Amino acid sequence: MSVISGKEPPVAHASQSWDASTRSLNYDYNGSRLLSMSIPEGIKPYYREVSNGNIQSSPLAQQLYLALDKPAEVKVIVYLSKEAINMRPNRAVRGQAILGQVGKPLLSGVNGLYDVLQDLLIDWHGAGWKWTKSRLEQNEYGNCQAELEIEGGLRPWIVNLRMHYYRMHLHYEYHKPWQWRPQMQPITGWSSWEAFAQQVTGEDIERTASFLETHFKPYGLTHMQIDDGFQREAIPPERDGIVADAWLSTNARFPDGHEGIISSIVGRDFQAGIWTSAMVTNPEFVDAHRDLFERDINGDPLYGQWIEYVIKAVPETLAEQVAPLYKGLKEIGYSYFKTDQIRHYLYEGLHKAVHEGCITSEEASRSLRAYLQCAREQLGEDAYFLACWGVLTEAVGIVDACRIAGDSNASWTAICKQMVETARWYHTQRILFLNDPDYVCVRTEKDWGQTLLSLVSLTGGLMIISDNTDLYDSERIRSIQRCIPSLPTMTGETGPLDMTFPLDLSYPQHNASQTREEYAYAILGLNDGMRESYVTASLWAIHFDLPFRRWCVAGRFAIVPLTEVELELEALELDSSDAYHAFDFWKQSYMGKFSVAIALDPLELGACQIVGLSKAENRPQLIGSSRHVSMDAVSVLDECWDNNLLRLELCGTRGMTEHYWIKVPASYTLEEHSGIGLAITIDDSACEEGWLLTLFIRFEAERGNVFLSFKT
Repeated sequence: MSVISGKEPPVAHASQSWDASTRSLNYDYNGSRLLSMSIPEGIKPYYREVSNGNIQSSPLAQQLYLALDKPAEVKVIVYLSKEAINMRPNRAVRGQAILGQVGKPLLSGVNGLYDVLQDLLIDWHGAGWKWTKSRLEQNEYGNCQAELEIEGGLRPWIVNLRMHYYRMHLHYEYHKPWQWRPQMQPITGWSSWEAFAQQVTGEDIERTASFLETHFKPYGLTHMQIDDGFQREAIPPERDGIVADAWLSTNARFPDGHEGIISSIVGRDFQAGIWTSAMVTNPEFVDAHRDLFERDINGDPLYGQWIEYVIKAVPETLAEQVAPLYKGLKEIGYSYFKTDQIRHYLYEGLHKAVHEGCITSEEASRSLRAYLQCAREQLGEDAYFLACWGVLTEAVGIVDACRIAGDSNASWTAICKQMVETARWYHTQRILFLNDPDYVCVRTEKDWGQTLLSLVSLTGGLMIISDNTDLYDSERIRSIQRCIPSLPTMTGETGPLDMTFPLDLSYPQHNASQTREEYAYAILGLNDGMRESYVTASLWAIHFDLPFRRWCVAGRFAIVPLTEVELELEALELDSSDAYHAFDFWKQSYMGKFSVAIALDPLELGACQIVGLSKAENRPQLIGSSRHVSMDAVSVLDECWDNNLLRLELCGTRGMTEHYWIKVPASYTLEEHSGIGLAITIDDSACEEGWLLTLFIRFEAERGNVFLSFKT
């Protein structure tokens, strides 16, 4: 097999060939083998030849099929690029969990593969099938391949190929992953906006940085972002200045300037983030430099709600006014950049000119993209770039993250919006960009805060908490510690955008004692009081596939009150023929061993249940941890079972104690234990079919090993 190159994949069908010597039916695409089907001796295959399988030409959809004259098993190998993933070829439907994945698992029943670098979706239907391996494997060229077996026969196995899937079929025209990919690393940090709004001061940043360093940095918080409130009041401050002047010098609340901000943040080894806006607000500057602005129908500088004066995104103006802003902030020492009100630049600004016939809609889109491209060129590829707010297709291929939800706060109305928009946009997660659900306000009700923290962490969203840390009690601090860092989770499903529920309803934003459940239902487009087991965004399954361990975390989130349910394991894309140990994270309790279905209790509005599901092995095995809501993709570096010895390699915060739970079959007895870099105390209790060991691990060093010796 040849290595897939970085060239643009063709919008052209895969070519078919039959190799009589190996009895293999092959399909090639983009200069490489894509599919190979091995037909047993004595079996006659029927298949579609050449281009006869093309359903439509643009966007291109090609359908292959394989039928046999009599029943037989057919081995199929799919060859993909190094960034391929197993992907459900549709969005979750009623009773199905929304899928996410860490690693490259092959999931029971998930009938699709997506090659990210080629933007190629492959899905199949019809004949029965099963994976022959548990994960996508790397071949000798560093690319991925998947193997499956087909129950061939007269009933055809149907394979669909959709080339340029996100770019053409889903209409994200600037998605060209063979040219550029966003930064994939998780981001976990704090922002000043919901804590201090526009009245933020240098002292606030210094005090908060000290708190974050003590309580959250050891757990994985890496960024601090100063939001609106540091800049000069007028943009630009002077009639004969430039736009960048408003941002490169601070106001009186920051007497030490950007140097003081950087000292507070970078001096504690955090990454420094900063907020900017596309606004121009100084009318004297506008009057003196009218040629820098788009014009309205009367020939005056274009003025729009929220954005004010709309700067013209032509090369000369961008180079003079916008480029120095981003270049200057990068040179000061910022590495994370949030460009806000960019949607208003397009919708309330440029689109106003479109409505008045001054420019075309295509020109408006090009202007927005030119603005963002100018910023990216100054920031370089190493800086992290967030577009805010709303998913703007023009930002694809330029920004690393996109804010997908409206302004957040500590009310249930706002939190619910964050959760449903996370579900609506999950097909884009780490395909087009990283999803930002806006700030996580943990000062809210305890259950609500745990719910949102859990969802954002598990789904791999941009995790930016934003509260005055003086409002954090010990319970809230611990909840945050257990959910950071956010994970590198990637979507496990795709399909058209779900537009069956409303965006950003402006219902009253009450505290817990005033919350009215009818608002929660209305946000989802439901009737008040429709108590159900499943509603939009309420059920998730995050599958973890690490070299040493594989498990699933099921998340159930009460965005409306949820009834009790017998949750079928197939809804989570788990093999129902297997049995699984279930562990409840927030209750820190073992639930038992289940197959086929698991019984879950009702949940009141705003509550959540996070359940770790580990396939039951006939040996002692790790099933849960108190350190991280993932149970545990953060602190467990390795799990090794060899000759009745279980070894765990762990990392943690020096001086802190965490709990790890080991399920032991009845045929095993713990004989002795020891640790390196760790102090260990063990509590054991009888449970279903054996024993449950609770390990109390105190980290004397940041890394260490646990050794548990068993006898049979």
